[in-house]
Amino acid sequence: MVNCKNCGAPLSLNEAFCPHCGTPNPEAQEHLKKLRILDERFEDASREVAAEVKKSKKGYGILLILIMLLLANLVVFIMHQASYEIADRIIASKMPESEIRAQLDGFLEKGEYIEMDLFMNKFSLSYRDYEDYKRISYLAYHQNRMIDAVTRYLYGTGSYGDPLVQICEAVADYEQEYTDLKKRDNSGTVLYHAEKINAEVNGFLRNYLNLTDEDLAGLKDRNPSSLLILLNERLAK
Repeated sequence: MVNCKNCGAPLSLNEAFCPHCGTPNPEAQEHLKKLRILDERFEDASREVAAEVKKSKKGYGILLILIMLLLANLVVFIMHQASYEIADRIIASKMPESEIRAQLDGFLEKGEYIEMDLFMNKFSLSYRDYEDYKRISYLAYHQNRMIDAVTRYLYGTGSYGDPLVQICEAVADYEQEYTDLKKRDNSGTVLYHAEKINAEVNGFLRNYLNLTDEDLAGLKDRNPSSLLILLNERLAK
């Protein structure tokens, strides 16, 4: 775990860019670069083995051994990931509810909504037991997804398909969740924090996509296609 050089937010080695301010995370980028190098070496080795298999009379035996090794590595990886998830659930089950709620209230007090969403997902906290927190965290999830789409577009990293289309889809999903939450929720606490999240989102869209206040006010009425046209206009300036 490292901290953002710009805003100080905690970052993991899987976050190439800060989800809060979009600043590059050099430690994560170096980590991802090493992973890419390992992937390339693995692909090279796989091609060499395949070539040798074609030449060898015992090719089928070598191929079978290779497949078994790959399957064994895959099983180990899956078990490794599952063990982390099981450990997190065990930890959460042993934490007093008062301690969990204190953690969640701390996130709300500091306005760390994305961190709260990650915390709730990590420990598999249920909607039934933490309803209000879960509603806020789900909106934060859409906020994080939108920020991630924008930063990938701006820095040209890890994107499949048209990055602007992905931004439009993420923004439309966020706006839909925000609108639905305001319609169906009568909790003052939930609505208060939803407005704070929305203020953060609007500020982010102003700064990084050049949207105006008029644009932001009409986002809920736009479909992804009309939003794509708007973004192309604003980003061209």
